[in-house]
Amino acid sequence: MRFALLLFFAFAAMKGSGQSSADVKTVEVTYNKTSSIIFNSGITSVDRGSRDVLAQKAKGVNNVLQLKAGRINFKETNLTVITSDGKLHHFTVSYADRPRSFTMQVNDTGASEKGDVPMLFQTQMTSSEMERYAEGILNLSQRGALSKTVHYGMKLSLQGIFIEGNVMFYHLRIANRSNIPFHTDMLRFYVKDKQNVKRTASQEISVLPLFIHGNADELKGATTQDVIVALEKFTIPDAKVLAIELLERKGGRHLKLLLKNRTIIRAQPVPDN
Repeated sequence: MRFALLLFFAFAAMKGSGQSSADVKTVEVTYNKTSSIIFNSGITSVDRGSRDVLAQKAKGVNNVLQLKAGRINFKETNLTVITSDGKLHHFTVSYADRPRSFTMQVNDTGASEKGDVPMLFQTQMTSSEMERYAEGILNLSQRGALSKTVHYGMKLSLQGIFIEGNVMFYHLRIANRSNIPFHTDMLRFYVKDKQNVKRTASQEISVLPLFIHGNADELKGATTQDVIVALEKFTIPDAKVLAIELLERKGGRHLKLLLKNRTIIRAQPVPDN
């Protein structure tokens, strides 16, 4: 799965969100292939019942959620998605070696494997504008990292946070100091409780990227890649932290940054090009 990841924060108003057990859809996912759910409206929020399910919004598209199994034969769990029309969608997620379908389309009449649900592309700031802002950030003179972590020869650092309108740009730098190539499975942004308490479904809220500049799907040995991730503007309560997690595909080199609100609110204006 391309790591274009994605996550969320504020829950939208949930008009007409009540659902009976008959409205719960079942999605099958597997370990080495991606399943997709296409909604009528843009995705506002996603919550996974288990971290065994990996979820991300398709790059540049607002209404397509991509799913993948984080491990083989995980226990059946649930998934909740809120869309911009205020609807609450419930899913049961189960593991299958060979899913019956890799695409589900959700519309006003329910869920099906066929249909004509359009893809909704981001409109609040165009991709070309975000690309231009990202290039301007990369052209800035080098500065010290706001946060960094090193694990097994891999280094993940946050070089800066910038803001333009309602969009925040996170400048990440990924360095592979080893001779072993690093293949990225997923880059995750999510808000979690600061305290290490037993996880419940309400304690992690994914934040979905609007746009990603830079390809870090694979880092060969002794290479560095800069990545700019655009997110909708947000801040977090003092009891929460923003987690940025980089996961290695079929490997153990996982990296995580934890950011407090005081780091986020120091975002700088996007530089003029």
